[in-house]
Amino acid sequence: ATVSVLYWRMATSLVLSCILCAGAVVVDLKAYGRDAVRVRVAPSGSTITGPLTSALLDNDAPGGESQVLSNGNIHVTADSSGVVTVTRKSDGVVLLEGVSVVFSQPTNGSRPGTTKVTAAFKGRKQRIYGLGEHKTFRVNQFPYSKVFADSLFYGDSQGGDVSIPWYCSDMGYGFVWNSPSLGMVNITENVTQWVADATRNLDFWVVTTERDPPSYAAAGRSFFAELLEKYVDAVGHALPLPFWASGFIQSKDRYRNQTQVLDVARGYVTRGLPISMIVIDWFHWVEMGDWSFNPVCFPDPQKMVDELRGMGIELMVTLWPYVGMNVSVNWPQYLHNGYLATSQQTGEAESFWEYNTPTGNCVVDPTYDKAMEATAKHWYEGYGKYGIKAIWMDESEPDHAEYISGGQWNFRAGSDSEMLPAWVKYWSAGMKDALEKNAGRKPGDFLIMARNAWAGTWRNGAALWSGDIQSTWEELTDAVAIGQGVMMSGVALWTTDIGGYVNGNPEDPDFQQLIVRWFQFGAFCPLFRTHGHRDGGPPADECWMTNGDNEVWNLAKDEEHYNAITAVMYLREDLRDYVMRINNETVHTGMPMMRPMFLQFPNDTTCQTDASVEKQFMFGPDWLVSPVTTPNATTWNVYLPPLPPTHEWVYWWTQTVQTKAGWVAFDVSSIADFPLCFRRPKESSQ
Repeated sequence: ATVSVLYWRMATSLVLSCILCAGAVVVDLKAYGRDAVRVRVAPSGSTITGPLTSALLDNDAPGGESQVLSNGNIHVTADSSGVVTVTRKSDGVVLLEGVSVVFSQPTNGSRPGTTKVTAAFKGRKQRIYGLGEHKTFRVNQFPYSKVFADSLFYGDSQGGDVSIPWYCSDMGYGFVWNSPSLGMVNITENVTQWVADATRNLDFWVVTTERDPPSYAAAGRSFFAELLEKYVDAVGHALPLPFWASGFIQSKDRYRNQTQVLDVARGYVTRGLPISMIVIDWFHWVEMGDWSFNPVCFPDPQKMVDELRGMGIELMVTLWPYVGMNVSVNWPQYLHNGYLATSQQTGEAESFWEYNTPTGNCVVDPTYDKAMEATAKHWYEGYGKYGIKAIWMDESEPDHAEYISGGQWNFRAGSDSEMLPAWVKYWSAGMKDALEKNAGRKPGDFLIMARNAWAGTWRNGAALWSGDIQSTWEELTDAVAIGQGVMMSGVALWTTDIGGYVNGNPEDPDFQQLIVRWFQFGAFCPLFRTHGHRDGGPPADECWMTNGDNEVWNLAKDEEHYNAITAVMYLREDLRDYVMRINNETVHTGMPMMRPMFLQFPNDTTCQTDASVEKQFMFGPDWLVSPVTTPNATTWNVYLPPLPPTHEWVYWWTQTVQTKAGWVAFDVSSIADFPLCFRRPKESSQ
């Protein structure tokens, strides 16, 4: 027997782990895509098997090399203990240098044959991008530490923290931790450490560039763009954005009846304001898990959908993954057929989350194909048959009353420890099937919007949004960085609640300014959508509460503010063909719609190294956006990268050519003005 000793630093504590390991492990190295290798290591005496659900498209069988493998520009070696070293062949740079692989006791309640895996690599200072949706106020996530269960718990995250196990580094490599297990990650100068609490074996995918990273800048292409393309080739490409979802989306918490929905839609049309879609939020049903409209509040869904479509407006409706215990019309079916997650303590379907259902709500088990077939059928009968083709997949962590650290719930595929971070992948795949198989929709003619994501959920047509964020300037500031980080994580479509979700008061002067500035940011997100729980509103009635107004004409305090909001609405409407074009690029290559400056300008030193430029971004290749994120601002500094002699920057609001590159101070004293420039060919070059 040998002793494997692992040191790592988390926060300020030094932790020492000594695990007794006997004999050599089983190693499988396999070429997987261009300049990429899948690495799998199993404990001694075990066999290589895939995870419950793989981030990679092909959860292929083992059969690769055991110790050394080269594939294109990547070279991987493994020793007898499973410690791996990854090198780029063209320049000899060591990208990942393993320290140890430790197998130990998995979380209680895990299936036989599972193990806990801790993999450590030497730490180094680097810039890393991706890893999901996190409130860190920065795009570069280094240093980074996350317990995956924290992301899933609404009590900690408010639905605004999402862990996606991928990052790409300025050293010219990308990494996918291919385990849906609960666990953690810690990336510092001292160590890079990944932990899966309950899995079958160590499983990760690593990719590098086809040549030395410095050579890319001279060619005008970012090596990050190549890494992103190889990443989506491996985990799956996004489905296209429907044109009908490329414009403005109106939502609030909540339109409580059919009359409200139609009145608001007519309000936009009669005012000549662009609108693509309107949203019906939670508790439009009678009981949780009925998955249908309350007939008292929505007496004629078909008429509603038809009238909306006649105005050029599609309807999105929220769908929650719970069944009310003893009260939902679907409760007997889901209980008796085993379609629900069960408690490890009792072996029974128990309440996962009690909100608004006194008897409690059980959560659907999306890992059971028959449960998802039944849910898809109910969705179609409740919504799809009326022509609805947009699903707001709320609560898709799934939300739970008590923190889940593992060993509490069982699903058909395995325990919570083994698969809870990827629950949303199963759920979104099932709803994609509902739209395609039950409703007959084709890719590019349906949309799913989820409050969670995992590697590859975009191949199910699932967008992501920012969760239940506060109506504050700090949240707007953070959203600018968060959106860029989400894009670098592979998510194709992202949106934020314009104005924030919680505590927005249209009578508050601070909020009156904030909502305009947030619209100016939201118009240049992949999905342009307002939503929020606004203060005020009439009393609850038989259709429950409706809260305060959230329509443009109710949010703008005066004509100046109204004109400032509608200016970006009209601009977004004019840009819809451009939006579709950059989305098409995302679908085919993984190049984000919302791009950090370093990604679009790889040969510009400031864009590569100055963290100040993270407060601005490119919307596609041509539009530079720098949202104003502080109240009462009068000037706003923006970095304009130098352009080739054939092109120029134009300030949109005055149509003025910017003759000076570098840092420029723009006048934003008018609420209607914010730094927005577009890149165009000079007339002499056309």
